[in-house]
Amino acid sequence: MSELPYPTTEDRHQTTLEALLETTRALWPAPACSRVEGSLPHGHQVVREYALLPDRRQPRLALPVGARRVAAELFRKYSQGLSRRERYTRAAMARLVATRPGNRAVTRLAPDRLVVSAPAGRPVESIEDHLSHLLDSEVMVTVGVGPPRANRKPVLQVLTPDGRTLAFVKVGLWPVTTELVRGEAEALEAYWSAGPPGRLVHAPRVLHHGRWRSLELLVLEPMLPGHARWSRPDEPTAAMAELGGRLGTSRRPLERSLVWEGARASPPALTDLDQAAALARVVATVERRFGSTPLTCGAWHGDWTPWNMAWDSDQVLLWDFERFAVGVPLGFDLAHYRLQAVLRSHGEAAAAERARAGLLAGAAGECAPGDDPEAVQMAYLVELARRYALASQPVEGRPLRARTAWLIALLRELVGR
Repeated sequence: MSELPYPTTEDRHQTTLEALLETTRALWPAPACSRVEGSLPHGHQVVREYALLPDRRQPRLALPVGARRVAAELFRKYSQGLSRRERYTRAAMARLVATRPGNRAVTRLAPDRLVVSAPAGRPVESIEDHLSHLLDSEVMVTVGVGPPRANRKPVLQVLTPDGRTLAFVKVGLWPVTTELVRGEAEALEAYWSAGPPGRLVHAPRVLHHGRWRSLELLVLEPMLPGHARWSRPDEPTAAMAELGGRLGTSRRPLERSLVWEGARASPPALTDLDQAAALARVVATVERRFGSTPLTCGAWHGDWTPWNMAWDSDQVLLWDFERFAVGVPLGFDLAHYRLQAVLRSHGEAAAAERARAGLLAGAAGECAPGDDPEAVQMAYLVELARRYALASQPVEGRPLRARTAWLIALLRELVGR
């Protein structure tokens, strides 16, 4: 899920800094110490020091101090979701921090620090030791946790000291994120077990999946564009079609599809009885109208958005497979891509207007030939509402409840027209 509201005082993590501290304390466990203020504990020496950018209140980047090539690599980001201004700014910052004077200037202008320390002369088991063993190389780890949201999980970028990226690591630190990490590992195993990759989609290969101490780790190969043309304005509809048919397709009424089995089963699993009743009514109404409609079902990525992909010439580099599923009508990925892009850029009112106009209107290949685009859109919105409702049940998912209510209200309007 993407672009969720910021948390209330009831949420598990009220700030990104708190999540970042909890993560580093798990990655460098006691007797190591992670702190953002105060002096080092007696007898400790610094293991890693990060400059928090733009500041400690809501750090978006933890820049390693004294490792300019690693710092430069962190500024480089290849995502279709970046604006042109963001791309140019990141490229300029990467060039700047790669130089000694530029690196010193940037770190000096960022006074907030996260410092990891350990007792001098005492060995401390750390995530860097573990990953060095797995990848057979000396490594440095940088940590990102993202803004507050229901599915926030730490993501590590693993680099050599000279700035070469060896892997990205998804970390299951809490129960919700542990399940997401396991789900992505299973999804990628299913994707690659289907045979050689297609021509249009490149998914990451799993380098390692397992437990380390109390953490679930999924170590993935880095996917970096080999061509300069890694951002394009067109929608990746052909790549979506390739992914949709990778594990085979079948045609059946919506009410007999795997995705609809999940829709029916979700309301009883909700602890919020009002929300459960509202979702159950929507599911029943959509089923009465579209349940007998035959649709072509296949696979979907589950969170295909501009910020989860990059173009590499005519191929799509696609990551974050934690929501990958089969048995869904073809067209779900495009509907999600369009709705989430509008939500991020313009908000709920604009997204509702886009849905009223038809999320699957105006492009060739929006769903399988002969399928009803309205039925596909309604099934997709029910699946998204189901996902939001389930994710909003734990305390860390409470920011999502307002978005869930908005989506259920939109569904009721659309199905009643």
